[in-house]
Amino acid sequence: LGVASAQWNPESQLASGGLGSGADLVVCNHAWGPLRTDPRLLVANLVSALRPKGFVLLHTLLKGETLGETIAFLSSMTQTSGPHGLLTQSEWEKVFSEASLMVVAVRKSFYGSVLFLCRSKSQSKQSLYLPVDSSDYMWVEQLKAMMADSSDSPVWLTAGETYCGIVGMVNCLRQETGGNRIRCMFVSNLNGSSATPILQPDHESVQSVLEGDLVMNVFRDGQWGTFRHQLISNDLKEEMTESAYVNVLTRGDLSSLRWIASPSHHLTSCSPTMQMCHVYYSSLNFRDIMLATGKLPPDAIPGDQALQQCMLGMEFSGRDPTGQRVMGLLPAKGLATTVEADRRFLWVVPVTWTLEQAASVPVVYATAYYSLVVRGRLRPGETVLIHSGSGGVGQAAIAIALSKKCRVFTTVGSAEKRAYLQKRFPQLSTECFANSRDTSFEQHVLAHTHGKGVDLVLNSLADEKLQASVRCVARHGRFLEIGKYDLSNNSSLGMAFFLKNVAFHGILLDALFEEGNMEWDEVSQCLHEGIVAGVVQPLQTTVFQREEVEQAFRYMAQGKHIGKVVLQIRAEETGAAVQPASSLSLSAICRTFCFASHSYIITGGLGGFGLELAQWLIERGARKLVLTSRSGIRNGYQAKRVQEWQSQGVEVLVSLNDVSSLKGAEQLITEACTLGPVGGIFHLAMVLKDGMLDNLTREHFLDVSKPKCDGTINLDKVTRGSCPDLTYFVAFSSVSCGRGNAGQTNYGYANSAMERVCEKRRSDGLPGLAVQWGAIGDVGVVLETMGGNDIVIGGTLPQRITSCLEVLDFFLSQQQPVMSSFVLAERTIVVNDAENQKDLVDAVAHILGVQDVSSLNADASLADLGLDSLMGVEIRQTLERNYDIVMAMKEIRHLTINKLRDLANGKPEGSNEFHQAVAKRDGLRSVFKFDVTQLLVSPTGPTVLPLNNVQSQERPLFLVHPIEGSTTVFQTLASKLTMPCYGLQCTEVAPLDSIQSLAAHYVTCIQQLQKDGPYRIGGYSFGACVAFEMCSQLQTLHQTVEHLFLLDGSHSYVAAYTKSYRAKLTPGKESEAETEALCAFIQQFSDIEYKKLQEALLPLLDLKARVQVAVDLISSRHKNISQDLLHFAASSFYHKLKAADSYVPGTKYHGNITLLRANSSSEYEQSLGDDYKLSEVCDGQVSVHIIEGDHHTLLEAEGVKSINSIIHDSLSWVPPPTYY
Repeated sequence: LGVASAQWNPESQLASGGLGSGADLVVCNHAWGPLRTDPRLLVANLVSALRPKGFVLLHTLLKGETLGETIAFLSSMTQTSGPHGLLTQSEWEKVFSEASLMVVAVRKSFYGSVLFLCRSKSQSKQSLYLPVDSSDYMWVEQLKAMMADSSDSPVWLTAGETYCGIVGMVNCLRQETGGNRIRCMFVSNLNGSSATPILQPDHESVQSVLEGDLVMNVFRDGQWGTFRHQLISNDLKEEMTESAYVNVLTRGDLSSLRWIASPSHHLTSCSPTMQMCHVYYSSLNFRDIMLATGKLPPDAIPGDQALQQCMLGMEFSGRDPTGQRVMGLLPAKGLATTVEADRRFLWVVPVTWTLEQAASVPVVYATAYYSLVVRGRLRPGETVLIHSGSGGVGQAAIAIALSKKCRVFTTVGSAEKRAYLQKRFPQLSTECFANSRDTSFEQHVLAHTHGKGVDLVLNSLADEKLQASVRCVARHGRFLEIGKYDLSNNSSLGMAFFLKNVAFHGILLDALFEEGNMEWDEVSQCLHEGIVAGVVQPLQTTVFQREEVEQAFRYMAQGKHIGKVVLQIRAEETGAAVQPASSLSLSAICRTFCFASHSYIITGGLGGFGLELAQWLIERGARKLVLTSRSGIRNGYQAKRVQEWQSQGVEVLVSLNDVSSLKGAEQLITEACTLGPVGGIFHLAMVLKDGMLDNLTREHFLDVSKPKCDGTINLDKVTRGSCPDLTYFVAFSSVSCGRGNAGQTNYGYANSAMERVCEKRRSDGLPGLAVQWGAIGDVGVVLETMGGNDIVIGGTLPQRITSCLEVLDFFLSQQQPVMSSFVLAERTIVVNDAENQKDLVDAVAHILGVQDVSSLNADASLADLGLDSLMGVEIRQTLERNYDIVMAMKEIRHLTINKLRDLANGKPEGSNEFHQAVAKRDGLRSVFKFDVTQLLVSPTGPTVLPLNNVQSQERPLFLVHPIEGSTTVFQTLASKLTMPCYGLQCTEVAPLDSIQSLAAHYVTCIQQLQKDGPYRIGGYSFGACVAFEMCSQLQTLHQTVEHLFLLDGSHSYVAAYTKSYRAKLTPGKESEAETEALCAFIQQFSDIEYKKLQEALLPLLDLKARVQVAVDLISSRHKNISQDLLHFAASSFYHKLKAADSYVPGTKYHGNITLLRANSSSEYEQSLGDDYKLSEVCDGQVSVHIIEGDHHTLLEAEGVKSINSIIHDSLSWVPPPTYY
């Protein structure tokens, strides 16, 4: 920014000469108790650093404020009683006055902390004054003359008219030559009864303003102040509502699924065929999944649904206005609390069905009847191939086909689904089933039909499976395509297919909602008859609550469900079948809505931004638009857009009325009212006549102000009396008004006037919003006159049109009348390689818990530096999110500090040199570190295993497993020990509800080998926690413990790690804890991205389901690993982690402990202290030995030698045992 700065101690000395002619701003913090000088001397020293008219910002505490005095006392160096040098506000103001400082602003907090902003007084110069109230702009020439004057006299521009644009004009003038002379005094009262100061230089009401000599001075309703931009929160505003629907905020991102508030006006339908229904249950369909994930474009849906902002939800069950239980179909927006349904698409729910069951019926049976009976003309005795038979439509189609005595073939994706269908449809024999996961069904069907094929294929498969299905059609057969993927992708089929005299039908249930479709009555009758005949039966449902929308979508996207996935919006009441719907209120995001019955006006609507805004309003529900233009439709693009909207049923009126005149505004509103009540006005009309002030004339101001200033004022006047339904009154302003831009003084004036109109409207309780846009990209003036989207204008980049519309939606839910949106261009900052390296290395080191990076071996791998699985996940996310680096977990384990520095400098991580280094390290450590099969434990195996073959009368050493449950890690150590050594491994008989239970089980096990003490026990990592509890329990049993060896662990070691991760989880959300643990477990075996794992695991119902998915994922990549072993390992891993996290020793251990801790430790281990907090739970001696290596390597190579030596030395001298 080019700001020079200097520091000095103002308590005892004047300012140094480091700032030359003086400072523009002096900041003094903590000006209270620690001061050892008189406040007057302090302020005098501060003033000594100022240049004329410079500012002092002083922070202090006020006398008389209890909290402030307490803070001052606690921070005082003298620690004496009294006010500690504190002054009252009036005393400080007196000090400032004596130092020739004028208080400009005061900001106080609740506890007495205060900020004083003061300005140094200087000898006043002769000022010039010019009122700029007059809307005839006769003052322009006089202003030009004042600005042309070479003197440095301040020029005070004054205005008292409510709708004057002086603020924007001054902001722009300040950017021009001589602009530093400009000052502003503006009276902008919103309350008509507020007093108005006299804007005369000799009047006392403005003397304080003149003395302050500030640039922008605005008087509003009794107080002088100024306008400032403030950042607002980006959080989406929510409200409690009875009417809401589900939609994705970002297509393709299921995590953006949210409840969105619906307009309450929809509760009253204006169509006699439509009625409002209260939704109790709403079902998901694959169309919803395809649309939400972005795999199906909106324009693939027939009719006008592409215009709808929300297209999710096609069926529901609930109650109509009379309280009758109904189920029905909708074209869209069925995932809602209330829906507007056509009576033709409703059925009364049979008394024997629940509303939950009813929600599973409409779409699947309507689709099946429409496909097989109406379009396919299914005849009794024909042969049918039905894909995905366990799905909703599949089950419905099987039921219908079997009711017509047809032969059915169906495909399924798992044995479970096959068993379910055989149970529901006993008529289906084994030969009726084939696999839907590949194309093997083709040979199966042809083999069982003697090469003939089937008469009908009901297909929902895609790509090569669709082609195989086509080949299954017999001569004169019919192919019924209900999937939309290949249709929307325009996949080729091949004309030779039709040489068999076959028919191909594209089945789109959505088409039945189109006006004039004669097939619906037949479908509806078939479904009604099917209910009566018992053919139509509810499907099995998987129910999610209304708060679990994302989980429901993800669950269905996995394709493992049977039947229907249903959202419960309300719980069904007990008692009478006909009763009023229960009330409901939920939190939903506020969203801009347009009503189809209302008209919406866009002035300048045929411009680039205007046409995009019109499209956005249509997507939000508008069906009646009035677009104004001075010259009407002038080019083919404008005509094309208007024609497209009209073809989709949108009424578009292009008006030539000019709102810059009151008559024109009245005529425009009258025209709009012929279409419907005016619901919104978006004022985009503008004229640009830029130029430096010297080159501007009164006419330039008039021309620019007419559409902006006059137009807004006229629309305000007319709508106040004739538009009672007006919801939106939006004026498009410019950032040049709010921030200033040289050469746009007239434009800044006109936009500022619009903002004052919107402020007044909002103050009067009317809608009003002015948006200060920066440059607009993609369309409009900037693109047409200045180039593309990368041009830098006034330090900003053009804002893309999609971003503008998103921001507008956000602004329309805010309460402030003036908002601003622009995109700052990135500053060109030269950052050297060392800074890039430092950022990335520090980020990784922070996760590892290393505070001093320089203390690390730069060539050591992250695994050698203490990386655990949870840290690896976090590092992976950090690299992907913040540095756009995607790496596999194995590569992350072998990163080094030097390699991180290379990555920061843009050197490719995937170089041959790097991969060779990884391969070399893998080879050295694969026997132990990465042969994960050795770490798996047989659930049915023995708990106690001999670890060596030493034959001796010496008492054995029992070693407790780490968290993996395996004793493999002890093999090298045990081979070097001279006493018998046994390992305790975790099997299915081990209780994992708590460390206490697990320890008690292991005590029983070792007593079967050694009935009485003294005992020798050790444990590694998680096992150290269990070993400690075992020894405590043995002492409670009056047994002697000779030695307790803890290998880099303690009673609180695991909890120290889990604490940081637990802090990130939602309290009480067990699902999040299970997901985090299993993600860490999976990534020991596989390089699947953490985010994908989280998306797959978190939506699942319980731990059992998550473990099964984990097993499936690992098995798909490691064919040689037993699924049973994996299942046990995954579930026990989580339970052990949970038990260790919650473990608290019940009593102190009365004995000595030998702790062997790793040399390289993380921040988590360091937080435990040198003895891992063992001295807190042990009243004996804790001997700490440092072992070379980190947590993972201390049981390898040199570490094993050291541990072996320490164990033997400890056992060579045995203190007299203590008995309890």
